[in-house]
Amino acid sequence: MVMSFKPYSLALYELAKDKDQVPYYMEQLKKLSDIWKENEDFLKALRHPKITRREKKEWISQLFESELDPLLYRYLLVMVEHDQIGYIPEIYEAFIEVYKEDQNIESVLIESACPLSEDQIRQIKTVIEKKLKKNIEVRTNVVPELIAGVRVRTKDFVLDNSMLSRISNLKEKLENAY
Repeated sequence: MVMSFKPYSLALYELAKDKDQVPYYMEQLKKLSDIWKENEDFLKALRHPKITRREKKEWISQLFESELDPLLYRYLLVMVEHDQIGYIPEIYEAFIEVYKEDQNIESVLIESACPLSEDQIRQIKTVIEKKLKKNIEVRTNVVPELIAGVRVRTKDFVLDNSMLSRISNLKEKLENAY
């Protein structure tokens, strides 16, 4: 079963946006996500179906009531009621996606055979931003197997202008010719 955390993240995002404090709530949610990830036993307990909502609310109250912004604290209590309190890391990831959609930001991975200069990255970024009509968040990765050239991965497509791709295409053409 695939769970969607977008409705839960969207609810918090809209509240944060109404208060004009999206970065603050994003940071706070990240801290909570890190706490959940770093404490595996706590995470398992929050996800355990035999531990009552009442007990989980008591834990959240003891740990976070005086530490968190009241809105975020109430949000955690609502997540307990919806049996989502054990999924704060996933809700955080969905929050980031909602933020990127709202801000028209797309993450792009640029892979190259050797490290690219800042100028090369900027040029590729400009081309992709024009093509997608979005703001681009760039990550880079060196993949020596590409031999030369670059491969750009977006959410919807892959643009492969690497030597490896050209060799593979040539090999395929030769195999199909006979």
